[in-house]
Amino acid sequence: MSPDEPSSSASHSPTDDGPRGQERVSRGGFAPSWRDHTDRPRPDVPAVPGPHEPAFYVPIGELQGEDYRRNAFTAGTAEEVEALAALVELAPGTRVLDVGCGDARHLRALAPRGVVGTGVEVSPSLADAARRAAARDGVSLEVLVADARTLEEVVDPGSFEVVWSLCQGALGTSPATDPAVVAWMAAAVRPGGTVIVTVFHALFAARHLAPGDAFDPVGLVHHQVSEVRGPDHRRERFDLWTASYTVREALRLVGDAGLEPVSVRGVQPGAYRARADGEVALDDPELLVVARRPTG
Repeated sequence: MSPDEPSSSASHSPTDDGPRGQERVSRGGFAPSWRDHTDRPRPDVPAVPGPHEPAFYVPIGELQGEDYRRNAFTAGTAEEVEALAALVELAPGTRVLDVGCGDARHLRALAPRGVVGTGVEVSPSLADAARRAAARDGVSLEVLVADARTLEEVVDPGSFEVVWSLCQGALGTSPATDPAVVAWMAAAVRPGGTVIVTVFHALFAARHLAPGDAFDPVGLVHHQVSEVRGPDHRRERFDLWTASYTVREALRLVGDAGLEPVSVRGVQPGAYRARADGEVALDDPELLVVARRPTG
């Protein structure tokens, strides 16, 4: 999840897709229709990064490094791990791939149970922070530096029992690339294995749009400018874009990747068990989807 995200990067230069948010096409080939918290047009929103642009999260991870652990959402790690263990069998020896792992907080928490964890993180500094944290915790795990959009370049197909992306760690940065990321996650899990994703909830995003933020009802993308804290009290401002989903779209996302949806629920950081499967409230900031790769 990106720091200070309303639930969960720097702006890039213009490309051939258009220099500003109103020129870049949205989902389905239509131009975005950015609105502010009063439902007035926001033509000044920077364009959502395209599928071939550098990952906008890298500068944030490079700034934060080990200070990533100070993000408020990391306080809920223990509860989230217990919820995940209830959703999918995580017996000793289970191979888990965490895509967009941050400082590998979930994998580190599961390592004492015998889970064999591999993390993928796009920021080299944040990946280094994950390795140092694992060493301090006395646990063993592998952390790879890679972009989730090119996951196939660093992991072998069918090599994990469980693959997940939590807190928008690898999803939401571009609506154009989310399907490809989920497809590669589906390929990385063995037949019969489980894929878990959390995505930003579109209904929450629209209902709780804050002053200064913008939302595109066409592409269901949220934009904000966030001040991120780094070491030595450094503060920098970044553009953050997050693709959001309705339940129907989230289920379609995993279904189109060849996965069989198992369950969906509304969640928030540190409260993955607050709702039963199938229960989603308008004020749930995230959707947690569990899916399975078919055995046939």
